[in-house]
Amino acid sequence: MSVDSKFYYRLSTMFRGPDMDLDIFNGGPQNNMPHLAPKADYSGQYWFIEPSEQQGYFRLSTLFRGQDMCLDVYNGGQFNNMLHLAPRADYSGQYWQLTPHPDNPQYLILTTLFRGPELQLDIFNGGEYNDQPHLAPAGNFSGQYWLLTKTDKQVSQVSAEKTVTA
Repeated sequence: MSVDSKFYYRLSTMFRGPDMDLDIFNGGPQNNMPHLAPKADYSGQYWFIEPSEQQGYFRLSTLFRGQDMCLDVYNGGQFNNMLHLAPRADYSGQYWQLTPHPDNPQYLILTTLFRGPELQLDIFNGGEYNDQPHLAPAGNFSGQYWLLTKTDKQVSQVSAEKTVTA
């Protein structure tokens, strides 16, 4: 899978399908936390994927909050292993590895440098955090298979043209 950091992407899961994209809450108690929402032309559903300083890892940010707010992992507390946008910093929870699924390479498995390959990005199914992503033990679950769909929306302040392979 090739990632062109000159364009934004949409992220969806095999579990919920391509009509539910990863979006960002705007306000409220879950402000800056991601969730799956019906596909629409919202800036929180456009994801910038750029190579990071860590070899083989990427940073993810949205058009909505900009490149200075990166997808990160909560460490402890009520939201342990759940995600949020946090100020860009040298935190291992902001370094994401995108690995093609061995049996279905159109889908990716997302893991962090912070928690390692044993915990994969998954989606809650039901309950208080329904349709919100979290890191969960690796398993053969459709909520852990992510589809990146390149959009025609170009990223405006890219420091250099980069195309990388995941």
